[in-house]
Amino acid sequence: MKKLLILSLIFTIGLASASYAQFGIDTKFKKKYEKMGKEKANEQKDKAEDKGMEQADEHLDKAAEAAEPGIQAAEDAEAKGEEYTLIGLQKYAEFTEGYEEDVANKDPEDYRRYGFESAIVEYDVEGSDAGTKTLFIDMGGYKYAEYDIIKKKKSEEKNTQILIGSDMISIDYDNKIATKIHNPMAFLLANPNRDWEETGRNMLIKLGYEIIGQEKISGKECDIWKQGKHRLWVWNGLTLKSEQGKNKEIATRIKIDVDVPTKNFEVPEGFEMEEFGTEEIFPEYSDEYIEEDEMSEEEYNQLLDEIETMSYSQYKAKVLEEEPEANEEQIKQSYLLLRQEAKRRHR
Repeated sequence: MKKLLILSLIFTIGLASASYAQFGIDTKFKKKYEKMGKEKANEQKDKAEDKGMEQADEHLDKAAEAAEPGIQAAEDAEAKGEEYTLIGLQKYAEFTEGYEEDVANKDPEDYRRYGFESAIVEYDVEGSDAGTKTLFIDMGGYKYAEYDIIKKKKSEEKNTQILIGSDMISIDYDNKIATKIHNPMAFLLANPNRDWEETGRNMLIKLGYEIIGQEKISGKECDIWKQGKHRLWVWNGLTLKSEQGKNKEIATRIKIDVDVPTKNFEVPEGFEMEEFGTEEIFPEYSDEYIEEDEMSEEEYNQLLDEIETMSYSQYKAKVLEEEPEANEEQIKQSYLLLRQEAKRRHR
């Protein structure tokens, strides 16, 4: 009877266990222990990472002590570089102060680059971008426009560049957009006393060109300049012919001191204009702007104080809280770097 009771009890307990499993009661405990297991595994992982970073930090201590003289020299050089940067910023401020007003008041005569008043020059173009090119020049070069037509198999591509004083305008015919950009080099070179032909010659010489002879192009006597396989035929500062490999340009028609229609220097009607003036090219850098992203010495030392007593897992958690997308390898490197910087203060 007693044995039968025991067997019945065992059977009942087993049946109850099976019933609980059917209703998910054992699953509850399973999830609980899985969670506990994951937490324990993460704790072990953090400990292992902390231990590994401590060992890496110890090895770096030895290397850092040996490298200390070099690091100090590098820091001295960095300080000197910062000093030069400040000097450069001061020069920049002096240069940009009143620049916009100077540009607005510049005399168009200062931009004169040619000995003639105006010109229309037509070119044939051969090579990778075969087609035609036409130059329009007025006011001695204050106004300058280049129109290129590149011939494709079934269509033509049109490009236009206009230079008026120190403003460059590029025209995109496909999207009906004109982009106007200030050219500081054109402004700085503008000088009524400059011999532009001599300036052009000096530039070519500095680029490695030399004169190898003369030849007439469309009735104009040109100097032939050579640099490697590149050749230029230049008359009065104008390139009337150029050759570089299969790419060739040659002037086929030249008209000097003629009326040049104003429309050649204007943006076509209906085109959207995008402008980038001096304020975009020379942004104003105030002291506040330069210093706004910099950490003060006191703040930096506070950070180093924290790092000196912070484990890697704590540092990592803090970084990921502020920058969830931070790369783990970069976190490790920054931790070790800051740890070493913190210790240097005591060496």
